[in-house]
Amino acid sequence: MDDLIHDDEIDPAWVEDEAEGVARKKKNYYTLWEKKNIVLEAYAEHGVIKRTARKYNIQANQIRKWRNNANALVELPAYPNPRTVDERSVIKAAKDNVTVHKGRASSIPNQDVNYILDFYHQLRERGIPVSALVLAIELQRVSPQLNHVAVEVLRRRVLRIMRKNNITHRCVTHKAQNIHYEQQIIDNFIHYVNQQIVAGRYSADVIINMDETNVDFDPSPRSTLCRIGERSVSARISGHSGRCTVVLACTMSGIKLPALVIWKGVPNGRIERECRGPLYQRGNVKHAVQVKGWMDSEKYQLWIRAVLVPYLNGRYGYMLQDQFSVHLKDENLIAVGRAGVEVDFIPAGYTPPCQVLDKGINKPFKQFLGQQCIAWLQGAPQGSKPDRVTITNWISNSWNQVSVDTITNTWNSLRLHPFEE
Repeated sequence: MDDLIHDDEIDPAWVEDEAEGVARKKKNYYTLWEKKNIVLEAYAEHGVIKRTARKYNIQANQIRKWRNNANALVELPAYPNPRTVDERSVIKAAKDNVTVHKGRASSIPNQDVNYILDFYHQLRERGIPVSALVLAIELQRVSPQLNHVAVEVLRRRVLRIMRKNNITHRCVTHKAQNIHYEQQIIDNFIHYVNQQIVAGRYSADVIINMDETNVDFDPSPRSTLCRIGERSVSARISGHSGRCTVVLACTMSGIKLPALVIWKGVPNGRIERECRGPLYQRGNVKHAVQVKGWMDSEKYQLWIRAVLVPYLNGRYGYMLQDQFSVHLKDENLIAVGRAGVEVDFIPAGYTPPCQVLDKGINKPFKQFLGQQCIAWLQGAPQGSKPDRVTITNWISNSWNQVSVDTITNTWNSLRLHPFEE
């Protein structure tokens, strides 16, 4: 029994908490096999249950409870022999039966429990947010006999039921007007694009996806390591409210086209003159200025002239875009056609599963931006804000950090294939 999880040198079983300097009872954790051995030792001879309990720093009554479940413990596969999938399932089920208590039965009738679970699943399948309060109100509506129960009491009962079914409140991580996608629409689009690639004989180097993404000047992360139990979790930010638009584009072969940064400012004003200076020049970043820092037809055609045409260098290309209003304007379609590029548009509402940049590139790019911001905060004086040169460095470094494997793997996940001779 020397390998059991307890320490004979610490008696009595009270240890001092280093952080708070308070004596606390030391907790021991035993596996199911260790529990079985303790039960066997305690009942090996008469009158040694309490002595065994003191030896392992547990209550004698706990050993008696373990003995009541001895049949389940004896049936466990031997340890530490290699376990199969079926054996692991037996172990998990035994742990649930022996060590997990689901709590007392709910006072809500089973038919009402089944109803609110079905109601919950119907709402979530449609992407509608659901709370325990919503379910409690619905339960009172369909079950008049529960009207005498206060809504708050019923809400807590509903929440316990949901937790027993592994459902609880969680933060929303993705917001979109469309969160359910018809696989047939996706398959039809992918099939059509592959046909266009073969018809145009487009190689991986000239198949391009282009998209705009917003960049805040204070892209600090929303989480941090912090001590458990603290009521307030604080984080230092730069406090800069500025923003810009970054136009990203990449090819199926993993090549990243230079990013176009659209700053907020007056055309031909101070900001645009500064962007022409040597401090802003990066090999993978171009600059433009727009009154609101947004993409418009003028900046779209600038991207074609400054980024797309130099990259293709006379080759014909094939580009996928979302149905952003600027992309659909006639003058922009004419401009991209003159550049020798055929354009197809992703179905409305289907950019998350069908657009490369949305699916797997914009997120790591934003994560790298957050890392750049944290690194800058570590050395920046209190109260200082990043300037445009610093933001340019962040964008340039973050775009460099997006790996070729990340880009090619995302393209491959769409099941798109380049033309090969």
